[in-house]
Amino acid sequence: MSSSEPLRELETIRTPEALADLCRTLEAAGRFALDTEFVGERTYLPRLCLVQIATTEMIALIDTQAVTNLDALWNLVCNPGVEVVLHAAREDLRLAFYGSGKRLPQNIFDTQVAGGLVGLPSYPLSYARLVEALMGVKLNKGETRSEWDRRPLTPAQLEYARDDVRYLLPVADKMQRLLEKLGRSEWMREEMARFSEARTYETNPDEAYLRLRGVRGFSARPTALLRSVTAWREREARDRDIPTRSLLRDEALIDLAQRPPRRLSDFRRIRSFPEGEELSLGAPLLDALNAARALPEDQLPPPLSESGPEETPRERALGNLLYALGEALCLERDLAPELVLTKADALSLARGSVNGGLGTGWRASAVGSELAHVSSGRASVSIQVTPESLVIVLDSQNK
Repeated sequence: MSSSEPLRELETIRTPEALADLCRTLEAAGRFALDTEFVGERTYLPRLCLVQIATTEMIALIDTQAVTNLDALWNLVCNPGVEVVLHAAREDLRLAFYGSGKRLPQNIFDTQVAGGLVGLPSYPLSYARLVEALMGVKLNKGETRSEWDRRPLTPAQLEYARDDVRYLLPVADKMQRLLEKLGRSEWMREEMARFSEARTYETNPDEAYLRLRGVRGFSARPTALLRSVTAWREREARDRDIPTRSLLRDEALIDLAQRPPRRLSDFRRIRSFPEGEELSLGAPLLDALNAARALPEDQLPPPLSESGPEETPRERALGNLLYALGEALCLERDLAPELVLTKADALSLARGSVNGGLGTGWRASAVGSELAHVSSGRASVSIQVTPESLVIVLDSQNK
């Protein structure tokens, strides 16, 4: 079918037989676009409401309230012989990961990541802006916050859902040509490999505390207390199938670690703890706190603070310089800096470590190796600034 011809719109899939027929078509095609609509405000994992599919020939919608067993579809997502194209793929693939019994997606192409690798501005670029930039089509995004779990779906919802996959394959085709032209197809494959790792989707309860914000100046023992109560919240929310923060806010966890109660009545003096919940939540939280109190010194986690170990003035200055240089190099080379490096990566180089995010793989090839040479004194930098451009020249030093 010509790319200018409209895609055939199938009737919404509402039976296992229709889903099986669709999946046979997708497997024969060897490639398809995928998107999902879900509601994530009331459950631990988002609740899948609709799946959108497109090939070069047709568009199909799968009503997941009518067809609850999607094994045939998830089998294709986990089939290395079938390419699956998505935009901002992680949450969609997280649903596939848990829906398939924790099988791992294999042959993925994420158009948002590809946009960063070919230098499209404003990474991470939204799907609507990507379609407008590459296809010249302005999408209606009025249903972004729609109630996808209600039935029947409105005509506006259905059209919005179809548009979310209508242009994915032609956009991916353009991206793949740009990646090949820039010699970055292997970089893309390397970046897509993370979607085949369980850690991309799973939250380890014992590591959940590392995602908390607002943690300052915690020594080892309070860090252990924080780890323990945060792990309890993660497991309890999962068992109840509710969002973690609806069970207990982050602020309450931090306060519990800083001023740990020893009896149920002590919970009343913690302002961030929900009033009256000490009877339902207090006992298991006390168990979690007591377990952390009992840990021997050699089993305590490293002290945790929001900014990490304090850097020296030299490390801070060099880290800032390396980060700015890395950003400039990315922009000069049509790469999204946000995809390539972080300030923590630059600080790691400033401290003499080359084993962080910039030390291996495509990021090392993109800018990491050169930044490491600058940090170690093996290369110097000159910058030529004009009103139209910023030219960076790195000169190797024979040392």
